[in-house]
Amino acid sequence: MHRSVIRRTLFRHPLAAVGGALFLAGGALFVVLLMIEFTGGGENPYRSLVTFVIAPFIITVGFGLFLISIWLQIRAARKRGEEVRFNLSIDPSDSGYMKNLRRFLGLTAALVVIVIYSGTKAYEATDSVTFCGETCHVVMEPQSVTYHNSPHARVPCVECHIGPGASFWVKAKFDGVRQLFATSLNSFSRPIETPVHNLRPAQETCESCHWPRQFYGEKMVAHTYYRTDEENSPWTINLLVKIGGGNPRTGKLEGIHWHMLGENRVEYVATDEKRQYIPWVRQITASGDTIIYTNSDLEQPDFEDPELEIRKFDCMDCHNRPSHLFTPPATAINLALSARRISPDLPYIRQAGLDLLNAEYADREIAHEAIGSGLHIYYGEDYPETAVSHKAQIDEATQTLTAIYDENFFPEMNTDYRVRENNLSHFVNDGCFRCHDGVMSDAEGNTISTDCSTCHLIVAQGPSENLDDLESSLSGLDFQHPEDIDEAWKEMKCTECHDSESGY
Repeated sequence: MHRSVIRRTLFRHPLAAVGGALFLAGGALFVVLLMIEFTGGGENPYRSLVTFVIAPFIITVGFGLFLISIWLQIRAARKRGEEVRFNLSIDPSDSGYMKNLRRFLGLTAALVVIVIYSGTKAYEATDSVTFCGETCHVVMEPQSVTYHNSPHARVPCVECHIGPGASFWVKAKFDGVRQLFATSLNSFSRPIETPVHNLRPAQETCESCHWPRQFYGEKMVAHTYYRTDEENSPWTINLLVKIGGGNPRTGKLEGIHWHMLGENRVEYVATDEKRQYIPWVRQITASGDTIIYTNSDLEQPDFEDPELEIRKFDCMDCHNRPSHLFTPPATAINLALSARRISPDLPYIRQAGLDLLNAEYADREIAHEAIGSGLHIYYGEDYPETAVSHKAQIDEATQTLTAIYDENFFPEMNTDYRVRENNLSHFVNDGCFRCHDGVMSDAEGNTISTDCSTCHLIVAQGPSENLDDLESSLSGLDFQHPEDIDEAWKEMKCTECHDSESGY
């Protein structure tokens, strides 16, 4: 006897309604985000994460649930011994189907609204600096704080750390997974390692905004320092910095940015991960001549090592902290004294402030307590009259020192200026002196220049904050050290005294 075949729609199962709703909601989200992606300005791989990963994932989940509903219906029919032919037809006479149709329409409407709203909000969130600095990367607080105080505070993190292109996007995602596990397992390093080798070439990031060939001429820079004496005596120095570059008037490549221009090529080998120790430099001139300089005081590189990196000199070799500058305490105190956020009338305030900021603290709360009471204790013991007559100035100085600490010191992450080298400075870190040290020489004994006038001229200097009181000359002055050290400064690097322990 011939058995009749039951025809039944696949949409009868409740899971089909859920899967179908998710499928449509994910599809709607993808279309909306795709339109934003094509019409929005700039590129951001984190936005692409939402558009091309999260939205398709929702679609896939919905489709997967629908397939599961098919399998469940077929398995149930077989158990009942029914010969059922399932199809995608619409059957208004099927009460089960009509019930799920209403469920499907209701879920679809709700999910489309929820998924599109939450998806676009996620899209906006991943496009923000908060996402990089706070939401996902709590351990990156030092980088987030210093970023917000930097000249690049309006440049999104991803513009420099990832940039355009699929390959770096993929690398960033794999590295993000590693960081996620490290954060979850509390196995991340303290301080977080500087991604020296993970950053893409500066020509692909920095030069999208900064064009070295256009950096020509000179720039006047003024610095006022305060000595660690009782009067906090000022010393001002004005420098005419030879920015250099491609001079449009002469056509010459000159000044500091000479390293980056024309057919000249500068390469070097560093023996440490932070590129602070450089024993070997190669200069290839525009005419094709090759000059090799070596530092005999440092261990020489093994050129047979396949992992040895001969690096082409670029922006990041000097400007290694364009957005995450951890200011040494002396520099911050000098600025505060100039702006009168710390009163120079407080005796030895510079030295007292340095001692408080450079002290080791277990955490920020302990640091706040020590700094909050430190100046009052110091002046109460050593200058009791000042403690009474200048209480308001001491209170303001205390607040300023606390703010300096919060912006530059992160004890929980073992992070401050001492572990974040700044290669633009002659103080604390060797910077230019890594190569221009008077020791690195070629085969004929010629050394890389250490002449200060190579990079800048001193056009004014002296013991005053007032420019009119300074000795000045546009043709340049011989450097005069604020302290009487004769000509010792000519024989030694600044960092032999102005080191990372002193903070200036």
